[in-house]
Amino acid sequence: MIATRVPMTRDGFEQWLRTPLPGLGVIENPSEMYTGWAADGARPDWDLTGIAAHHPSAPAGIRADREKTPTQLLAPRAAQGFTLLRHRADTLEAYLYDYHGDEAGTHTALLMLAGAGRFAHPGTETPVLYWGGDVHPGLPPRGDRPLAVLLVGGTRSRFVATHPLDTLIAHLTPVEADFLAATEHMEEDGHPGHTPDLLDPALRPDRRQPEPSDGGPLSTR
Repeated sequence: MIATRVPMTRDGFEQWLRTPLPGLGVIENPSEMYTGWAADGARPDWDLTGIAAHHPSAPAGIRADREKTPTQLLAPRAAQGFTLLRHRADTLEAYLYDYHGDEAGTHTALLMLAGAGRFAHPGTETPVLYWGGDVHPGLPPRGDRPLAVLLVGGTRSRFVATHPLDTLIAHLTPVEADFLAATEHMEEDGHPGHTPDLLDPALRPDRRQPEPSDGGPLSTR
């Protein structure tokens, strides 16, 4: 699971949605992703070497996803449910739940959110929390260590080995509460669908507009 709240204007949010993801260079220390946390010592497979060894055709699709815009990544994901992504109270709010999610998909989501820093309020550095769970979503309880914390800045992002988790979890709890309240019925009905309260109007199927093919002038690719 991944969650964050990034301060930004509505215009910034919409620019982020239509701008292709940044390259891995946006993160200063990708190899230190797990340092200090629950999987300390693990080596993240950002270059997809491990995946290529077992699934030779998989890296091409993953790399193609990393050329997309957040809208292109989020729209099909949101249609499957269990996604909170919206602009509210001058903030990008995200709560992304993946049951048995894969590491490569998580890396893509982290790059997507690292790219949001370019459109955030100037001078801000915002934590993105990545943690593991069992079957159900839920922020880490007191004493449990997450898998990573990424600080998203305006030009660069970085993984940190320590962070005041109690403060961060309190900051993210209102987003989690909305997510859990809105998705509680999904498992009961066996039909995820998308929940309007969780999904920004710009991402709803009836509201999306065609995107420029080159990502616009703000693309950093």
